[in-house]
Amino acid sequence: MEDNIHKVLNFLKNDRFDDAIKSLNNIILNDQQNIEFYNLRAICYLQLSKYEKARIDFDKVLSSKPNWPEIYNNLGILYFRSGKNNLAITNFLKSIEIKNDYEAAIFGLIKSLAYSEDVPENNSIFITKHNELNNIKIGYSEDQYIENITVENLLNTISRIISDNFINLRFNYTQIYRKTKSDLNCNRHMKVFNTYQAIPQYCFGCYKVQIEPENLIDLIKIYLVFDNIKFKNFNTQKCMVETRPKINGHYKSIIYCYSQEEAEIIKKRISKVMKKNLDKDVKLKVKRGCSEYGIKYPEYNNLNENIMKYKPEWKNYENLIDNNFPHLIEDNKHPPTTKGVTLDDALVIQNWLKYAILIGDETCKDIKCHFFKNEYLEKQLRLK
Repeated sequence: MEDNIHKVLNFLKNDRFDDAIKSLNNIILNDQQNIEFYNLRAICYLQLSKYEKARIDFDKVLSSKPNWPEIYNNLGILYFRSGKNNLAITNFLKSIEIKNDYEAAIFGLIKSLAYSEDVPENNSIFITKHNELNNIKIGYSEDQYIENITVENLLNTISRIISDNFINLRFNYTQIYRKTKSDLNCNRHMKVFNTYQAIPQYCFGCYKVQIEPENLIDLIKIYLVFDNIKFKNFNTQKCMVETRPKINGHYKSIIYCYSQEEAEIIKKRISKVMKKNLDKDVKLKVKRGCSEYGIKYPEYNNLNENIMKYKPEWKNYENLIDNNFPHLIEDNKHPPTTKGVTLDDALVIQNWLKYAILIGDETCKDIKCHFFKNEYLEKQLRLK
């Protein structure tokens, strides 16, 4: 038995989930009372996106051990991935109720709330603060300048609502998305690249309009633009601070496009919006795919001449990743991200403020906020 368990753990370590399931099936056949085996099998099913089989095994575990917070967290992940956001929230809350400092469940809850509207109040500080933040009203017009005081008031309001409630939370996220569909599969694509140095075929048709605001205040103004602006193809947008080593720049806002032609059209429109909303010209460019690709393959950055094309042999690497990590393929079941400030947004913005201080951005010096300690940001900036 011990040899079989060791074999299962070795399969899990090497992401061989199908092999782990086969071994666990044999173990469970001989020992149906040890719920840990059902838990391990459920985790494998979850990694393979076999959600119903995973749910059955997780439920089996809970029938014997109903106060196991990790199981409720795993169920939260399962329901979030399968687009059942209300059930995801319910299970993350149950996990936190049992173990109030369980960060995995807390982060899962915060991310689920970012895709939820009209979340019923309960005694959870996370839901209470999320709803309070989401009730912030900010007037916006595509034709009007966004005053600096509007941003400063927003930041101070966020600080007042959050106060010291989450000061010890190791929340290291630095990107805010606005999207109506989950069709990018960026985690999947980067897994292919990081594992095999192969650029996925999808990424050869992925174009971006990249905006590079000068400072934190401008970044947050663009965040407000993205919360309100609409595009014909419901393009995904994100705002971020740059933490990747070897990648230039500090503040970036990105609109994902489906062709170079569409990107050029959106670039023209967003240029006009920036002149109205920010009262200045901002640095804009059309680029293809992720910056990491261009570092490895400089010709990937060519947009008009000597354009790099997809290498057919890379398809084998993509298939290997898809077979071993099917959960990385988004299934488009997520609801749209929530309009307005979410708890996820607020915590990311707190990280932006910390980042601004670390790089010496003077625009935030008068903002009275609760600046959280963030060792992750400090480490990443040392690497840049």
